[in-house]
Amino acid sequence: MARKKGKGFEVVSRELTREEKIARANDYNDFCGEKAIDPEEYAKEKVYDSVVPLKCLSCGFEDDADFEEVLEWLDMTGEDYPKLECPQCGKETLVPKSVYREKKST
Repeated sequence: MARKKGKGFEVVSRELTREEKIARANDYNDFCGEKAIDPEEYAKEKVYDSVVPLKCLSCGFEDDADFEEVLEWLDMTGEDYPKLECPQCGKETLVPKSVYREKKST
């Protein structure tokens, strides 16, 4: 599992297993209605899942967000990091854990 910094926040990545890559290729092919990806060839590739660990500034709820979805959110809002609605308390205070640590230490 690799940890790196995104736009001012931490991103956690892990390489998918062979079985996960084959399942993902098969799911994609089922969605497309044809064999667009050879599952065995795709299984040879290095494929990663990347998430942004999140924590609520208000209630402490923790979750992960898909990194690609976070990037889309950042592109739409122009913000430096996501500020999402917390499913537990309903406040727009669910932020990356690294931002949480920074804000709570000041």
